[in-house]
Amino acid sequence: MDYQNRIGSKKGSGGVASESQLNVHRKQRVSRLISSQFDFESDPYVFKNHLGSLECRLCLTTHSSSESYLTHTQGRKHQLNLARRATLDAKQQGGTHQATGTTSVQKKSYVKIGRPGYKVVKIRDVDAMELGLLITIKYPELKQGEEPLYRFMSAYEQSVDTDSQGWQYLVVHGEPYENVAFKIPSTEITRSWGYFDEDLKEYYVQLFFKSPEELT
Repeated sequence: MDYQNRIGSKKGSGGVASESQLNVHRKQRVSRLISSQFDFESDPYVFKNHLGSLECRLCLTTHSSSESYLTHTQGRKHQLNLARRATLDAKQQGGTHQATGTTSVQKKSYVKIGRPGYKVVKIRDVDAMELGLLITIKYPELKQGEEPLYRFMSAYEQSVDTDSQGWQYLVVHGEPYENVAFKIPSTEITRSWGYFDEDLKEYYVQLFFKSPEELT
């Protein structure tokens, strides 16, 4: 990232980058890392049409680039449709098992070792002028071969927080740690994604809100 010719810099040296510029650079870097690891060949829902655009057969949407499709797959609409599809497949497989007399797969069990450490930072997309959050969660003892997962949960899906009007929850799961939930405004989320750094053992979740209002 070139920081030359910026205020506070000397000729021939790197300039001073603002916090928003660093956030843009960090977002682009992690986005490239995710794109390089995403296998489009194994995605059963992606289809390249005659115009060269990518279509999502699950959500019936069209995307001009692989980055746009990747962002869509991390969004709320695609994740909800994946969950519905998985539920439907599970019901169909359950009916097949009952008819053939086979046994179902038992749920995995593990010993929880407590809550992971985390950090929440407010960010802004300088292009779309959208406010968002960057959440970093540390998983130093994550199970080998496992990756954390996240999902959004409405206030109506829980009974712990009674004063939850106008809020929703971001729930992150990583075995063998306890689930962690972040209370966020119930504003529409335009895009979100998660990335696990195996070297640092850190899981990043970034999301942006449609509303331009300041986050509380």
